Amino acid sequence: MKSLEVIVTVSNDGQLSINPPLDIPTGAYKAILVIDEQPLLSAPSSVESAQAIVRQYISANRNLSQELIQERRQEASHE
Repeated sequence: MKSLEVIVTVSNDGQLSINPPLDIPTGAYKAILVIDEQPLLSAPSSVESAQAIVRQYISANRNLSQELIQERRQEASHE
């Protein structure tokens, strides 16, 4: 038996969504679910967390995706 602590999401239509760790093989499992009384307070998404880390080093007025596209275009023009 394995014990996991994961974040689950309950949608408006009652669907329960769980993102298990990657080391769990595909298949059907018997599980016991314990739900805290209160939902989590708007925890930041992984994307928001990553953006916050990047913004510590790169100012918000820079558009890194556009810079990358421009670099790729310059590289392609030299081929």
